[in-house]
Amino acid sequence: MKGQVLDVEGNKVGEIELPEVFKSKVNSVLINRAFWIMFTHKLQPQGRDPMAGMKVSAQSWNTGHGMSRIARIKGAGTRRAGQAGGVAGVVKGRLTHPPTSEKVIYKKINKKERLAATMSALASTADFDLITLRGHRIDSNMSLPIIVEDKFETLSKTKEITQVLLKLKLEDELRRVKERGNGPLIVTSSKNSLYKAANNIAGIQAVSASDLSVVHLAPGGVPGRLTIYTNSSLGVLSKRFKEVNVYGY
Repeated sequence: MKGQVLDVEGNKVGEIELPEVFKSKVNSVLINRAFWIMFTHKLQPQGRDPMAGMKVSAQSWNTGHGMSRIARIKGAGTRRAGQAGGVAGVVKGRLTHPPTSEKVIYKKINKKERLAATMSALASTADFDLITLRGHRIDSNMSLPIIVEDKFETLSKTKEITQVLLKLKLEDELRRVKERGNGPLIVTSSKNSLYKAANNIAGIQAVSASDLSVVHLAPGGVPGRLTIYTNSSLGVLSKRFKEVNVYGY
């Protein structure tokens, strides 16, 4: 399985043998499951003060007033006097079922399943139908995955990177990104100048090949994110998944 290598002007300068990981089967169910499990890893537990909405002096008026027997604020001469308090579902009352910091929101996924999902998501970046189904706007004749020469990694200005993306015929995609959604993902060989500068462009995300995961490749658990690889990043991915064979083929 070969891929075209483009220069920073958008011209073809050669071909490269793609890593074996791009031959993996695309399993959308596995990708979706892995994404949402890994998504919980960046969530922060939160809770509420157990006494929130309860710090009031309230007492029921009991029967005989033509009003409900719910507890009411004591006193007179204020707006809150006579209003319900200390219960759920009333003005300034407590929450019915507030979140608790003790709740376990961190979910786990075993290594084999996580790697399988990442490999599957990587393969989806070479599938034209999946990429267009996600809403990415690309030329029907574009060679996928998009691979750019290593000179791309020497760029350090957002303006220069944007110019390269335009020369890669991604003008419609950049216009879409300004309106909504996640834009292209740029995979670099390391956290270099391109990595730092690309992350400053709205809608564009950059990640090093060693940190690449299903969270980057399939936002929302949907495979087929438009991804741009540098030539060197493919070498890192090849070494990373060289001996991984979670599917058995």
